[in-house]
Amino acid sequence: MAITGTKLWASGDVVTAADVNQYLMRGVKVFANAAARTAAYGGAGEPTLETGEVSYLLDTLSMEVYNGSAWVAISGGADVLQVQVFS
Repeated sequence: MAITGTKLWASGDVVTAADVNQYLMRGVKVFANAAARTAAYGGAGEPTLETGEVSYLLDTLSMEVYNGSAWVAISGGADVLQVQVFS
C-alpha cells in the first residue's frame, strides 16, 4: 500500500482496517538496530516496506528513510534527538 499523505478525520468517521494501515501505522518506527528492523518487515502478517518509510535506530541514534530499494541515512537536523519508547 503506497503512502499517500494524511487524512483529515471528522467526528463520527468510521475507521477501517485500510485506514489503520494507510494512515495510523505509518510514522517513525523505533528499532533496537537494523537487524530488528529487517525482521519486522515482510514476514507473514507483517507489513511490507514502502518508499518513504522512516525508522529510528537506537544503537546508532540515527534516522533512515527507505528509498524503494535501501535504507538511507537522513542527514542534517538536530544534534540531539530524544526518543521515548513505550513498552
